[in-house]
Amino acid sequence: MGKKLLLVSFDAVGSDELTHLREMPNFKRIFSRGSIFPDLKTVFISNTYPVHASIATGVVPGEHGIICNVMLQPQNPRPWWNYDSRLLKAVPLWDKAAKKGLKTGAVMWPVTAYAKNIRWNVPEIMTRENESQVSANLRTGSKFIQLYSYLRHRKLLRGIEQPERDRYAAANMTDIIKIGHPDLMLMHLTAYDSLCHEHGRGSEETLSALREMDGFLGELAEASGVYNGETAVIVFSDHAQLNVHTAVDPNRILEMFGFLDYHENGTVSNERAVFQNADGSAFFFNKELDREQIELVKDAVLADTAVERLLTDGEMTESGYTGKADFGICAKPGYYFKAANVEKATHGYPTDYPNYNVFFAISEPWPNPETDSILEVTKAAEKILGISEDPL
Repeated sequence: MGKKLLLVSFDAVGSDELTHLREMPNFKRIFSRGSIFPDLKTVFISNTYPVHASIATGVVPGEHGIICNVMLQPQNPRPWWNYDSRLLKAVPLWDKAAKKGLKTGAVMWPVTAYAKNIRWNVPEIMTRENESQVSANLRTGSKFIQLYSYLRHRKLLRGIEQPERDRYAAANMTDIIKIGHPDLMLMHLTAYDSLCHEHGRGSEETLSALREMDGFLGELAEASGVYNGETAVIVFSDHAQLNVHTAVDPNRILEMFGFLDYHENGTVSNERAVFQNADGSAFFFNKELDREQIELVKDAVLADTAVERLLTDGEMTESGYTGKADFGICAKPGYYFKAANVEKATHGYPTDYPNYNVFFAISEPWPNPETDSILEVTKAAEKILGISEDPL
């Protein structure tokens, strides 16, 4: 279609939350003449970084290579985030856009650090030890626009508190739009996700976050030319969240068998095997155990009250853990896999769990998706930008 595109991620806002979104002024105005597709399936593993990398590339984590939010570093109390775009094994939207001579701006979009084809880039990253956030962002993103926006809007920030962090991010994107007029604008809003983890799904705090995000959406739509028809908008959710009451760490079972040493901060050492916890799921990595010992671990884990079942072969393949982990498990609703019980809602569950669907909305009249996958967003984005091999 050759329009500009504003692609906005409402992190953790599931399909069920459309009941509220449809009544919010900016969402209602933007999509009143467009199309809204509820009850779609996200990709597995259903965590932020793997899903955003899937939206960027149009393929599942097993193909693009970002299989978890963080790296497997059992002895590190702060495992390193998978934010480096150079880890992608599939071609992202910004590379396809650049090949067509289009310009991209991105703010807080996961897995965009060091992305050479994002002209104006404010990546979402973690800092090295004793490194400031400003220095880390300048090292991995675009220097001019980040310095410019920081000097203008730093008073909006309260550390990483929400919704101030999203308010700052939206101001950054507004600057990028006004200065650079990009063809593709990638915006990641996380207030709902943060407050949902803290207060639970359905809380007043999460409803307040939706209102804030609707306000940011209106600001970005106004700045980018949505209302004069210059720009199309897609809003999507990466995953939903489910309310939880109990955290369980399956590494405690390995400790019980003497297969690792467990520390109170959740790290392990001397591990002959280890679980990588991913909230709604966990994955077993074997280093030294024989087949009989692995089966012993598997039986003990499946007997745990918190464990729903083993992950299927299809789920292991889609997630990218086939050939890396020996097996995976998923948590029963209400439970999650973590070292400490610090959350009231979380994600990372298989995509067939109840009340766990996602959505996308597009400001244009649009045909029904060919599948029930959130990866239909990628197809729509490519068609709008005119970079699809199969244009509408």
